[in-house]
Amino acid sequence: MRRMAPVVAVAMFLAACSTADLSPTPLPTALPTATGGSISPTEAATATPEPTPGPDAVPVLAAGQQVASNAPGLRVRSRPGTDQPVLVLLPEGADLLVVLGPVLVDGFGWYLVDDADSDDPQFPQGWVAAGFEPDPFLAPTSFELAFNPYIAGFAHDADGEYGPVRVADANHGIRWVAAALDGNGCSFSVDLRPGSGTAVPTIRATIGGLPAPGEVYTQFFADHPELVGDLFVIVTSDCSWALTFVRFQS
Repeated sequence: MRRMAPVVAVAMFLAACSTADLSPTPLPTALPTATGGSISPTEAATATPEPTPGPDAVPVLAAGQQVASNAPGLRVRSRPGTDQPVLVLLPEGADLLVVLGPVLVDGFGWYLVDDADSDDPQFPQGWVAAGFEPDPFLAPTSFELAFNPYIAGFAHDADGEYGPVRVADANHGIRWVAAALDGNGCSFSVDLRPGSGTAVPTIRATIGGLPAPGEVYTQFFADHPELVGDLFVIVTSDCSWALTFVRFQS
């Protein structure tokens, strides 16, 4: 699997899809051949199977980025995965705000999004599959937004160190999600390090067969005043994971 490049919101860096089910479409099987290798005239010809797009074709979107649904009937799900409950179906052109992602589940890259559109259908948050380039299900757009709480985000499927992220005060939190790449479980650990200071253990999670979301609340930052300022994010994980720093209005 290729390694997704980390993405930083504002300077960084798939619910399901269209009206068709996002479960992978079975590819045509090869036709039997008669003796000598020729195809029997009673058997229909078939097109050459095309490869399924891989992670490299998942669109890269930043936490806090304004996007719109780029396909009619885009499914918003309660969690990432093609078998998760559908919350609503979106029309083409619905305004959305990226919260975090992508996390790789069932062969798709999934983003958690906020409903930023005043028109029906209404939903608070949900997971959508972003589809694949060059015709993804989510496309960048712009619209009026009074307050954007998502200040920085990262996503990958391996260990790494990222940042810095500027945390101006204790009125901040973290949203995160992790999913086992093989469906058999994985681990996700995050430390926050203030500049050249001592790293503070922040997230310790063991993930089972289902994608697991979580949060670090503002109280954590209130209890650790040393984390106000420029922070580096140290991730140790064998999951597909994403996290986003969130600021709250006073």
